[in-house]
Amino acid sequence: MSGKMKQGDVWLADVLFKGTRQTKQRPVIIVGNELALDVDVIIAPVTSHKPRNQFDVVLEYWKEAGLLKPSVARTSKITSVHGSELKHHIGELHNHDLEQILNMCKKLF
Repeated sequence: MSGKMKQGDVWLADVLFKGTRQTKQRPVIIVGNELALDVDVIIAPVTSHKPRNQFDVVLEYWKEAGLLKPSVARTSKITSVHGSELKHHIGELHNHDLEQILNMCKKLF
């Protein structure tokens, strides 16, 4: 896929399971590298599970972001994927949710 994405975009991406060679398509949020899709981008995985720790950010405007269920961004699981792993643009985060995620990322790093 070629194109451009920006911070706060929500995508379906092929994400590698930790410790395995299996991938699963799941929603992710772009938190860094607003460049063309032919480079690695920094993402926060999204889950519909309840928060597990103080670093999980509950998305208040999940419907507006194009997500199908109430969702949580796992900022403690920030990782990078190659832009080619981004398969389908779902939507954009509301500014409130994006600020919450970026603030939590700053606390972690």
